[in-house]
Amino acid sequence: MIQTRFDIRYPYFIMLAAVSSFLLSLVLLQLFLGLLVILWLTEKNSEKKKAFDRFGVLILIFLTVRILSVVFSEYPELSVELLYKDALFYLGFFAMNFYFKAFMDEQVRTTVLVFSIASSVVAVIGLVQFNLSIVERAQSFSSGYSTFSSYLLTGFAVTLSSRLLYQNKLNLIYWVIASSVILAGIVTSLGRVNIVIAAIIFLSVLIIKRYDIKSGLLIIILSAIISFISFQNNSVQISQRVEAPAYLSDRDILLNAAKELAFEKPLLGFGPRTFDKVFLYRDQLADKGVGSWHNDFIQVYIESGAVGLLAFILLIVFPLYYAFKRIFKTDKSPEKDLTIGSVIAIIALVISGLTAGFISSPVLAPLFAYLLVTISREDLVKREK
Repeated sequence: MIQTRFDIRYPYFIMLAAVSSFLLSLVLLQLFLGLLVILWLTEKNSEKKKAFDRFGVLILIFLTVRILSVVFSEYPELSVELLYKDALFYLGFFAMNFYFKAFMDEQVRTTVLVFSIASSVVAVIGLVQFNLSIVERAQSFSSGYSTFSSYLLTGFAVTLSSRLLYQNKLNLIYWVIASSVILAGIVTSLGRVNIVIAAIIFLSVLIIKRYDIKSGLLIIILSAIISFISFQNNSVQISQRVEAPAYLSDRDILLNAAKELAFEKPLLGFGPRTFDKVFLYRDQLADKGVGSWHNDFIQVYIESGAVGLLAFILLIVFPLYYAFKRIFKTDKSPEKDLTIGSVIAIIALVISGLTAGFISSPVLAPLFAYLLVTISREDLVKREK
């Protein structure tokens, strides 16, 4: 395995703190991931080379294209923000990838369990705020309902898939409760697409993992009870959704604007973070605060052109292809469960990105890097065996 110059407990506890902070506190997430990056930067280059893999190559390709799109940006004063605002995604990936490969198997499993627990805590926070009518749609303290819902989709996938990590009866009870609470958090965030994705995650995991019907029913019933009580306490948004089920939330306007711009800068795009400059129909939006294209594929294409879009697609497709090959060749084990959970979580994040976005998010982009890392670690383990 990878050898670190530090006592392994230091990066291990920093990693636990980081995966606990994704939606609990953006400041703490940046602090802990930043500390992990600093430790990684001081590691021996010979050890860093051992951890560097095909996933790292894809990250570097995507980063290179994004930097090129900054250099040739129509609005360089805006695009240059990518160099520091997205740094935690790129550097965070390499730091997490290095230390994940230095951790023992039990430490990796604990990291995943902590992420699952943090997801359920975030869901509870959102549900409490929603039930107290502090917010109209469930969300966390540090983000809006869209980021909250997308984050919980990944937590739901990882938690559901990690049942083998809960060995005794008491832990299995927690597994049912945590899964139910996270699902209820997604439902009360009222993101229609994400609710459908959550249902697909649920059915996919039940089929792939061959869980007994009893466990599935318990999760559905408990989640339904929590959601029903929540909507009794706060029915403002659900009433509006029932009255206007076909409401498009401005996405039709965004899509039409993207079509008009599609062939103006097809190679490297207009540059990152230029939405406010190139989108000219803000007066038609119901929500005047919209700051992105609400679709990662459109966003990357408009910002970094066809080259950027291709690099982005490769960054998603190759890890999933690699993971699927390994899943079907591996016997039942906790490690296989972790891979399955991460794969389903990435797919959920990508699908939700069709109506929201994660690659430019200060929370969801590092989360995407974390999910890639959990898959990448198995590559080194397999080679060493």
